[in-house]
Amino acid sequence: MREITTVGVIGLGTMGAGIVEVFAKAGLSVVGVDGTPELAERGRGFLEASTGRAVAKGRLSEEDQAAVLGRVTWSHRLTDLAGADLVVEAVPERMEIKRDIFTTLDGIVREDAILASNTSSLSLTEIAAATAQPQRVIGMHFFNPAPVLALVEVITTLLTDDEVTGAVRELAVRLGKKPVVVGDRAGFVANALLITYLARAIRMYETGHVSREDIDAAGKVGIGLPMGPLTLADLIGLDVVKEVCDVLYAATHEPSAAPPALLQQLVTVGRLGRKTGQGFYAYEKPGSGVVTDAPEAVGRPGAASSVAVVGTGDLATDLVDRLTAAGTTVTAVDDPGADTASLAGTPVVVLVGGPEGSCEDCGSGDCLIAEGVDPSDATACECCHGTAPEAWFGAVAESLDSRTVLVPTDEPSAWALLGRIDPEVQVVPVAVHRPTRSGSLVEVARQIDGDDDAVRSVDATFAAAGFVTLVTRDRAGLVVDALLYPHLNDAVRMLDSGYAGAADIDTAMTAGCGYPQGPFAMIDEIGADEVADGLTDMQTETGDPALSPSPLLVEHAVANRSFLG
Repeated sequence: MREITTVGVIGLGTMGAGIVEVFAKAGLSVVGVDGTPELAERGRGFLEASTGRAVAKGRLSEEDQAAVLGRVTWSHRLTDLAGADLVVEAVPERMEIKRDIFTTLDGIVREDAILASNTSSLSLTEIAAATAQPQRVIGMHFFNPAPVLALVEVITTLLTDDEVTGAVRELAVRLGKKPVVVGDRAGFVANALLITYLARAIRMYETGHVSREDIDAAGKVGIGLPMGPLTLADLIGLDVVKEVCDVLYAATHEPSAAPPALLQQLVTVGRLGRKTGQGFYAYEKPGSGVVTDAPEAVGRPGAASSVAVVGTGDLATDLVDRLTAAGTTVTAVDDPGADTASLAGTPVVVLVGGPEGSCEDCGSGDCLIAEGVDPSDATACECCHGTAPEAWFGAVAESLDSRTVLVPTDEPSAWALLGRIDPEVQVVPVAVHRPTRSGSLVEVARQIDGDDDAVRSVDATFAAAGFVTLVTRDRAGLVVDALLYPHLNDAVRMLDSGYAGAADIDTAMTAGCGYPQGPFAMIDEIGADEVADGLTDMQTETGDPALSPSPLLVEHAVANRSFLG
């Protein structure tokens, strides 16, 4: 295995300077090169500022900072890279610039030097084909900020020498990174999945389906990702997002990868996100993360003073506890035999899916939405105390009048009530998501003929109980699942194509994008059947063939198999 001790980095913007820092902290000698002395000096400034912040926070001693800075030589001449064992290019994502640099390096570096590109989406094969020794060209894709994120995608071409691949992978491990070795394909792993997810989110916002704050809450709180998709797009740079969309679409012709019209318009007018001070949000100044056009935080008027929670199980108990703690008068109805007449006039009645565990009689994992139970049979489900869910919830619904807003927490419960509710009763479905590290999210569905006051009351009631809420059109998947399930399906398609393994895909998304768990860990937790069914519902509603569940996902759902085992 060849030893790499001296590394060159070309391009000293934020990304390139971060890569310099990673190499220097690992004890390597580094030559940082940019096009002019001023740009090289700017790169030095980035490194000094970054390591200075680490010293101020106690993460780096002053002696270690001096050692890191002392390992780096700054230059504006490519010829100063003649002695490098490895050269990493981190210039803007334009093929002509990258190819020109690599062909120039052919006449400068040693024959055994490795040439690597930090490209996030361009073809390594095309870059390598322009060089005299394509076998030594490889991709070494760091993620921003390079000193923080652990993923390095090591991208090979058909011509890359195995020894080169091994040396670069070993170096990534020595840097403390998590390398994932993959072939040359548009977007590689992380960007192919992430940028398509961002494009879908932008397209959803573009249609007016949901506000920008609510779509970001769906990603951060509902799914549990580090930040919402629009905030993340602004951080990455909308021009970068568009460039990767262009590359993905050119390679795949998948409509989901095409840059949304709104994204193209923002890039055209120069609203590129945080770096210009304006993107989906307006920021205090270019480079700042302080949003200046966020809506004023005000309390939501109209929260119900009295709520009935009908149902059993953990969710029902949690709702009762949280609403009670918020000062709401709560009536808990957890017995199908209880008198429901007393619920008449209650401002909000929440119907919660039933007890967890298996049901020997109906075979369902959730008694109150038992599969195969005849809605007309009121005694079909013994573990529902002799009363089928439709009969129990139907009896509740029939006792209500126009003074009450009925709130089902799952779709089967809502469908079971059709024809049994007074037309004057407003129905506002909600989806209550499992808590994530960012909080607990409730999606409030606005039906086409729904009453605005009823929607506001439900929204305010859950918000008063400490939930993060969002209001959206009543569509299949609402917002959270409409964002998450196609994203997970893309990961399964990638696995099914043979491009990368499930564990490597999960590593790419956790180490490169900061996900708390990878797509396949998410599927195993949610259930492949749940994801497949959700995609089918969305595909049926929209007619979009891209939402059809991957055959591999369906196979795992039918066989009740996990992906990570």
